[in-house]
Amino acid sequence: MSYSNQEVSALIVDFLTTIVDKKEVSEDNVDSLNVAIDCITDVFDFDRDAVKSVVDAKFNGDDLKQILGKHVDETSCETAGEDVKINIPKEDAEIKAKAEALKLEGNKAIAQKDFDLAIKKYTEAIEALPSNAVYFANRAAAFTNLQKYDEAIEDAEAAIKIDPNYSKGYSRLAYAKYVQDKPEEALEAYKKVLEIEGDNATDVMRRGYETAKRRVEESLNQNDSTTDVERTKEQAEATGSNTESTPDFSSMFGNSGAGGMPDLASMLGGGLGGGLGSLLNNPQMMQAAQSMMQDPNTMQKMQAMMQNPAMQKMAQNFSSGNTSMDDIMNNPDVKNMASNLFGGSAPGSASNDDKK
Repeated sequence: MSYSNQEVSALIVDFLTTIVDKKEVSEDNVDSLNVAIDCITDVFDFDRDAVKSVVDAKFNGDDLKQILGKHVDETSCETAGEDVKINIPKEDAEIKAKAEALKLEGNKAIAQKDFDLAIKKYTEAIEALPSNAVYFANRAAAFTNLQKYDEAIEDAEAAIKIDPNYSKGYSRLAYAKYVQDKPEEALEAYKKVLEIEGDNATDVMRRGYETAKRRVEESLNQNDSTTDVERTKEQAEATGSNTESTPDFSSMFGNSGAGGMPDLASMLGGGLGGGLGSLLNNPQMMQAAQSMMQDPNTMQKMQAMMQNPAMQKMAQNFSSGNTSMDDIMNNPDVKNMASNLFGGSAPGSASNDDKK
């Protein structure tokens, strides 16, 4: 008769529980055995309270010692007079036993939340037997509890390399990747967990997968929103100005004019900070000015005005403080130039409609 892993594990848990109940080990070792029992029931997904019923149903109530005793008796009868060779070297068995003992000490430290000690014990187990993926995965869990996620990822990947079908290796990797804000990589690892476990996947594994999946979807939505904003901005810039045909209004007023003319930006209120400078900073004003400057005739008039010696002289006087803005605005030459530039009444003069 063949037995499932869960049934055999229940038999082992029954054996360990009997040792604990009969106090056949010291108090210090009792804690280690309890940790081992918890680990076995967790891995093979059954309750400690259900062990007795499994042993009664599958093994006719016989405990592990009784079953092994019967097997030895049967083997002795079959092999009487023959030499039985054991192929497992004694040294290897001792190494495995030592490594397992260190792992159990690490598990005990985990249960007591002494994660530094757990890492120390798992490291000693790895040094003794580096081919066991469980030791790496357990140490990854300890690193995770200390928020040392890079180390946890390194150990999880080592566990996966040793045993590509070890789901807990992928589970440790997935969680550390998720905490490091790498949801796409976490999702891939969780997918592998579910693929390996199949119908045996726990609720915790499925929740981890769903959480990573939602985070990836949120990230994609955020990227789509950012792309839409950038696209809208590019379209607005493309329709709002033509850099090949439209002069830069602000640079025209912010740089030295033709013929050594002083900076008109400072003339108009200190770096466009006030007076007409504030007006020039108005978006509607800027748009109107750019539209105006697309007219070749207007641009020729503007250039002629800026090259006018009288205009340059007034700008120099204003820059040195010898002329006020009112003087400039009331100057007949300025009014005439403005009238020629805009094709209408000069600033400050009344139009025909005003006189009616």
